[in-house]
Amino acid sequence: MNRRRALIGSLWASCAGLVAPKLAAQTPQKNADSDLEPVGKLKTVPTQDKRPARPKTDGDAAEPSEGAAVAGFDEAGHKWMNYDIARYMELPHDQTNPPQNAIIDWILRRYGTNIWHSDKVTSLVANKTQVKAYHNPKVLKQVGEIVERFTESTADILKVHIRFVAAADPRWRYMVLSRMNLLGGGPQGQQIWTMSLTDATMALTQMQVYQGFELLADQQVEMINGQTLSMITTEKKPYNPGLQRQATANTQSTEPSFKELIEGVMLKFSPLLTYTGDAVDGAVELTCNTVKSMIKTRVLAGREQGANEATIDVPEVISSRLVNTVRWTIGQTLVISGGIHPGMLLKNKNGFLNLRIPGTVPTQTETLIFIDVETPNSPNRAANGAAGSTTLRSGGRGAVEAIDDPEKNGEGK
Repeated sequence: MNRRRALIGSLWASCAGLVAPKLAAQTPQKNADSDLEPVGKLKTVPTQDKRPARPKTDGDAAEPSEGAAVAGFDEAGHKWMNYDIARYMELPHDQTNPPQNAIIDWILRRYGTNIWHSDKVTSLVANKTQVKAYHNPKVLKQVGEIVERFTESTADILKVHIRFVAAADPRWRYMVLSRMNLLGGGPQGQQIWTMSLTDATMALTQMQVYQGFELLADQQVEMINGQTLSMITTEKKPYNPGLQRQATANTQSTEPSFKELIEGVMLKFSPLLTYTGDAVDGAVELTCNTVKSMIKTRVLAGREQGANEATIDVPEVISSRLVNTVRWTIGQTLVISGGIHPGMLLKNKNGFLNLRIPGTVPTQTETLIFIDVETPNSPNRAANGAAGSTTLRSGGRGAVEAIDDPEKNGEGK
């Protein structure tokens, strides 16, 4: 009984402790401190690590004005600059790819990406009317120089003539190499030169004399200054890389799994005139894929019925890639060597009767690209049209397409 009474007493004491404050709070008292918050209102506790305000975007009520500082963009010496590109955007662009992206690409291509990816806050965006940049005055000046080459160009439309040639013998250089100007190269031995229109025509004419030279593609297109032209000539090569299992009603079997490899030349080319219009910067991205041979290999098929062996193909592929940006004078021909690709798109790649007999198999086939860029004001435009005509026959191999949209994965319109 004493324990029960003690327990009841402790419970009553606990309840009294909980009720007493509540009753005290109900008693009206006049507060002499006017700074206290009214009852029921939450009080915000300040913290020392507040996050900076979010920078305004196109969807906010106000955009950053030119030269203004914006919350969150407070780097010392940095400011906003807006560049008007409305006139360039009014040109007849292919709207499947936003035209303003070409301006951003050329800014990054010309001055690199490191200045935009560092420990300081920077911004570079473009819409249908403006390019907006946030950086120091030096970089903003560089951005303005690129934008002017788009908006104040001496020619908005460029005429581009591109030829792909499979040269069976690299000795085409014999008479013209001393008059060619080397501009650059690539990681797999690719080379880029310029040569006069006369020398380029002579080199193409000499190729007509020798067997094994094939014109894989010959396209003349008009494109907008600064945009990207994609041109491909390819051929699909079917092969059997392995076996796939197929389940039937009573048993399982394996059948050949046929797929395709792509052989050919793929070029992305973006020309941008200099401010004076007498020279052009050309961004070149060249990929060459050659399926040299298919090596036949016997494997166990694992069939429950029929032959227990099957033949699959192991492809021997040669691939090279060149990415470079070069400048040359209007009226000169840009010549690119994609390197040696044995039998690139040639009919006699495997030699006599496909036996690959030494002496009948092409082993020195070189991929060559000839590029001419002209403007309506080019002094040699008429001469270029006459000299650019050549009777070098096209081999008719593969599909040749010229497209303006680099994002269509090689499928032209």
